[in-house]
Order: sequence, then structure tokens, then C-alpha cells
Amino acid sequence: MKGDFTRNTFDPTKQFTRVLMQQGRVQLDADWNEQAAILLHYLQALAADLIGPHGGPAGNVGFAIATITTDNKPDLEIGPGHYYVDGVLCQNETKNDSDGNPIVVRYLNQPFYPGVPALPDPPFFVYLDVWERLVTAVEDDHIREVALGGADTAGRVQVVWQVKVTGEIPVDPENDDRWREFTERWQPANRGLLKARAQDIGAKPDEACITPPDARYRGAENQLYRVEIHDGSFDENGDPQEASCKWSRDNGSVVFPIRYLSGSVVTVEGLGRDGRSSLQPGDWVEIVDDSVVLRGEPGPLLTVQAVDPLAMTVTLSADPGITYDGETRTHPLLRRWDGYLAELKEGSWLLLEDGIEIQFQAAEANRPHLYRSGDYWFIPARTATGDVEWPGPIDQPESVPPHGVTHHYAPLVLVEAAGITDMRRRLRQIWEPA
Repeated sequence: MKGDFTRNTFDPTKQFTRVLMQQGRVQLDADWNEQAAILLHYLQALAADLIGPHGGPAGNVGFAIATITTDNKPDLEIGPGHYYVDGVLCQNETKNDSDGNPIVVRYLNQPFYPGVPALPDPPFFVYLDVWERLVTAVEDDHIREVALGGADTAGRVQVVWQVKVTGEIPVDPENDDRWREFTERWQPANRGLLKARAQDIGAKPDEACITPPDARYRGAENQLYRVEIHDGSFDENGDPQEASCKWSRDNGSVVFPIRYLSGSVVTVEGLGRDGRSSLQPGDWVEIVDDSVVLRGEPGPLLTVQAVDPLAMTVTLSADPGITYDGETRTHPLLRRWDGYLAELKEGSWLLLEDGIEIQFQAAEANRPHLYRSGDYWFIPARTATGDVEWPGPIDQPESVPPHGVTHHYAPLVLVEAAGITDMRRRLRQIWEPA
């Protein structure tokens, strides 16, 4: 979630049930967000315990799949209703057009899956991919409060569901263990491990209690650093490639909505409220829009060559090969990053800035880490302690898996030339109406 947050304090292992506000205390966004996370965790855990890994209500089970043809192309009709995946509610609600006719959701026109690939020839397997994304006023203008002059207030978290297909057929998708083994291809358990610390510039062994004055976080402000995988270690064909990562001291929350983009010149809606939230030559920027985010892909990452505050234009280091004409409805934007590592090196400490260091743990022999684009880690840095908030002792920080993005999967149907085999599970209602 690339929001302007102080930190993420939710920890399910602590088993907190509520956040209680106290009079006369400072109120932070982290407290509010932790309360929402506690309640959401409880509800989704309850749903998963009762329903299992996936299932839907017998009277309104969603995501029925039927083969159809759209514009002479093979297509699938996706039925309305509800379906739960790992406790996450997926809703495919029936909507009507201007004439009152129900709008049929199809595989080729899914609301959260732009640029969907064409269907293969049968047999193929259809499944549901579910995850969450942050939506701010940049992506949804209705979030702004008109009564306050269009102020940007709080963001929203959106459940994204995508109906996908694969030509590989699981041996037995009704067997949870086999299905889990199959889904680990899409979300491997070993997606990389990260350590973070304030810079260690060499305290002497016989002076272990003396901390060198520079061995600390030296930033002027509290920050929430974000380290995110840019290019994963495998391409779209599954072939190995060199992984890269980018980082931001503002959790990637500094963005500039794009009005026009032609060649290497971008016209933006604004350049930030102050110098700290603006752009300078040499800054890294990523070009993204709804389509890029929903496909889980990285956008072109370039540097800023020049900024014209009067014309509201930004000149990039190269032509990204993308054009926006002002009529685009996919909410394009420039996202500022504070650094980029073109080659992700494991086993070595890497300095970000102001004493913040990270290390990607070296992989075990014959078990390489499978880095995935979009996976990220949070690193809260605090001026009061001159340190980062990270698990483990200061001199031996723990290796931590990515904090997100977490995907959830469920089998839907097996499509063969002879017909469709439904793999969904239905919940039997055990109550009787009065």
C-alpha cells in the first residue's frame, strides 16, 4: 500500500482485539489503520475457518463459468454472486445498462483485468486470483471531499479479483495439498528475505557498548522507507533474469497525475505542495496507470532531466514509448522513487541514505529466491532513536519475507472439449427460516 503512512503496526501474533483511544493523547494514522486491520483479520480468519480455502453460498455462489463467443473470439461468461477465497469476499454484482438490461461480465471485459490474454484451446483450467490494492483520490476522484475544496483525505483498499486461465491442469484441484503445490508456482514461499539496520561503521569489539556517532539513522525526519522489487527474477515466460529493486523514503506515496505524455515530455497536473514533495533533476520516476497496476507489472523507470514549474512539464531521460492525450481514463501518473538498484545483490549490505542499510539474504544452495515484481518491505526510520524499527537485535537484524503483496487463489472450472467440470464449492445453509 503506497500511502502516506507513519508505519504499519498490525501484528497478528500479538492477538490484539481492539485499539482503545485515550483522552489527551496524540492520535496517529497507524492507530486507526491497526484497528481496521485487527477487525478485518478477525473477519477473514473466521470466514476461512468456517468456509475453508474457498467456497460460496449455495443460493448465491458466484463466478459460474460458461463458454461463449464474443466478436468471433472464444470467451467466457462469468456469473454473478459471491465467492470467498481464504476468507476474502469476492463480489461479482449484477449491474444494468441504461436500458435496464443486465450487463454480462465476460472473461475478455473483466473490471479488474485489462489486457487479458486470449483463451487457449481446450483443455484449459480457469482459476480466481484475488489480492488488494490501495485506491487514493488520484485513482478515484469521488474520494475527495467537495465541501473542503476537493481535499484529499483517506485512501481506500480495494479487493481485486481476476479470472485467469492456464493450459497446465492440476492433477487434482479438489485436493487442497495438491492445489497448494500448484499455486506456489504463482506465489513462491521463497520470494526473498530482507534485513534492515542503521549503518554499522565499525564499533570496536572491545568497545561493544560504545556506539559510533555516525552509526545511526541521520535523517532529519521520521520516514517510512519502502523497498520494492521492480523487475522480478523471472520474466513472463518463466525464464530467469536479473532482479532489480527500487526504494522510497515516503513509501512511494509521492505521485504526480499525468495530463499529457508525448515523447520524453510529461505535462502533469501539479508539482507538489512544497519542495520536499516536488521533483528535481536526477530524481527517479516510474510511469504507471491502472492497467499497469492491475496487471502487476512494473512501469518504465526513468530519471528526470528537467522541470519547468510554469509549464508544469517534466522532461525525462528517455522516451518511454507511451502516449497519453488527456482523454485517458486509466489515471496515469509519475511515481517518485528515491533510488534504484539495477542489480539486486544478495549477501551484501547496501546503503540507501542517511545511514539506512539493507541486505537481501543469500539463498540456499539449489534453492534460489524467486523475486516477484511488486513485492515490498516497510522500514520505519525514527529520529528519536536514530534507528529503524526492525525485528531482532540491533547488531543482528532478522531476515524478513516480503510484507506484501499477498495473492489468494481458488480453482473455478476445468474446460475440455467435452464440457466443463465445475470445481467451485458451495456452502449448505444449515439454518431454517422462522
